[in-house]
Amino acid sequence: MMEEFKICSKEFVEDTIAKQPEGKNTRFLNAAHSLWFRFHNYENNPPYVLIDGEPVAFIFATLSKKTRYVNLYEIVTVEGKEGRGYASEIWDRFVETAYSQGMERIKLSCTPSSITWHARNGLIFWAVDPSGSCRSDQPLFPNRQEQATFRELALKDPAIAIPPDAKIRNQLMDESLESHGFGKKKTETVQAAIASVGKYWMRDALMKDHNTLEAFF
Repeated sequence: MMEEFKICSKEFVEDTIAKQPEGKNTRFLNAAHSLWFRFHNYENNPPYVLIDGEPVAFIFATLSKKTRYVNLYEIVTVEGKEGRGYASEIWDRFVETAYSQGMERIKLSCTPSSITWHARNGLIFWAVDPSGSCRSDQPLFPNRQEQATFRELALKDPAIAIPPDAKIRNQLMDESLESHGFGKKKTETVQAAIASVGKYWMRDALMKDHNTLEAFF
């Protein structure tokens, strides 16, 4: 039987959290819920849930009709449900839904521990945010196959993937690993994450010949 995918309420998330055992994923879910509640996102951007008899994964993201951007904040597999493909399933269902609603680009920051998972979804990476997560921003496609196909084209012509908004480009260019002054251990962790995605770390293409980028856009 196919898992059910739908939006859910604050009360649904709270009820799910209350039933969960202690653990890393429960803490992630609780933190995402707290963020959504604090910024009043439940009203206009309720999270999505994947249900396989019971809740198994959540996605917290905003969808902007004005900018056509998806801003992905968190994907959480429910504690004890890891390793069953639920994160990949909810990702697939979510991007298909977002694309069908007219979203054109997606951006997110992913932790060093999650970057290879996101890379398997066809994403590319430009910068390091102040927390040490790697920033991704590119056109959105309805499935990971098309996302990955586009990414290969972007390796040959990075301009098709680079954000067209100059403000966003400037922010990405300012956010180098070196600019944040991380300690040795954190710097090594982020460097290892960057190395793990290889050619899909496209910062050099972003930084190369800024004047050409300005002329293109």
